[in-house]
Amino acid sequence: MIFELFYHFIFSFIASCAFGFLCRIPNKTIIAGGIVGGAGWIGYHFLSENGFNVFITSFCCSLILSTLSYTYSYIRKYPSTVYFIPGLVPVVPGITFYEVFKELFIGHTGIAQVTFFNVIASAVALACGIIIGNIIFLILIKPFLKRTKAVLR
Repeated sequence: MIFELFYHFIFSFIASCAFGFLCRIPNKTIIAGGIVGGAGWIGYHFLSENGFNVFITSFCCSLILSTLSYTYSYIRKYPSTVYFIPGLVPVVPGITFYEVFKELFIGHTGIAQVTFFNVIASAVALACGIIIGNIIFLILIKPFLKRTKAVLR
């Protein structure tokens, strides 16, 4: 179990770092973007392996991604999108959307409808998770980080 989670973290970390490199984000932020992507994918993978539906897994993953992105953004003074966009790459439902069109071309409209609903649910959950992750950061994490900075001075 631990080896499998480590395996998933490493490859999602590499995917996030590679996408960040291709998008030319600042070199100082590539590793942090990879950590954000790896943590988000671990949350997604862990929940999906334990039987949760696509909405819950995408929502929790997006919460992890957005909260970590805003935290890194606050600490390192870069925009949060620098961390969030590369971190989002492993969880975007792109292959699932491809499967919708594949099933439509084959003629399996029932399977295509169910898969398309999963794509829409995943996209809505990602958007909701971003908003709620921002609220969590502003209410819980940012005041804690401000107090920590004041103590360290």
